[in-house]
Amino acid sequence: MTIQPINNQFAGMRANPVDLDGQSHYPKVWELPDWKKGDDNQRIAVLREISMRSGRDPRFATLSVNILRAHKIEPRDYKAQAQALLKWVQHNIYYVNEPSERLQDPAYTLKVGYGDCDDMAILLATLYESIRLEWRFVLSGKVNGKDTRWIEGTPLPKGKWSHIYLLVGYPPFAPHKWQFAEPTLRGVDLGWDIIQSIQKGERILPEMSGVTVEEKGIVKIDDPKTDKRKKILAKLKEKLDPETVIADALVVAITGVISALIVRSVKKSISLD
Repeated sequence: MTIQPINNQFAGMRANPVDLDGQSHYPKVWELPDWKKGDDNQRIAVLREISMRSGRDPRFATLSVNILRAHKIEPRDYKAQAQALLKWVQHNIYYVNEPSERLQDPAYTLKVGYGDCDDMAILLATLYESIRLEWRFVLSGKVNGKDTRWIEGTPLPKGKWSHIYLLVGYPPFAPHKWQFAEPTLRGVDLGWDIIQSIQKGERILPEMSGVTVEEKGIVKIDDPKTDKRKKILAKLKEKLDPETVIADALVVAITGVISALIVRSVKKSISLD
């Protein structure tokens, strides 16, 4: 599924407008002290619009192709293309934290050679966009105290999000394989995911104190209809389970005996009257 950008819906960020129009767009950096006060969906919409607009700039397509050629990646080897662009961002952009939110245009990130997780995610998304690889933003953090991952395009729960990275899909036009892409951590390959790492007991990112994985890093985004069918089948299986059937039979039998006793007692009291 291709997710379309939402044009300039910044709502609570009007005091810090992000102007994406006009030739002055490249390169830019925006200081957004009220960024965290905005709505999560609107923030993601802003990041997507920046990435998609930038990805249509032929300069980024040229950069992407130059990177792929330098790594001797064959045309139509889409997984290798996604991996090569990920590695390039990991090794050529220096990850830094920020005193307050600075949002960088990807051209600005290239110019200065550094950025935080959203800057690096925007740049990687721009490179993927420039060669028609499908991508989605991924947030990780805590929801109700539990380590949680959210993938763009699914319902966004209210949580405390502390990190952003990508999910990239291939082949183009009709992607059926999706893998996580973590641009801020050098040495991790396509498919590495912070939430999976945490679940294994690893704590790698200091800021990180409905998806199933088929194989290493291959993600299946379940269809809601499929999920519904799975739930129905699970209920049927539970009903057909011998222990459950026996337990249900005992409940029915006991309930029947109690009901009979109550009826008999009521009839007896009526006859006494």
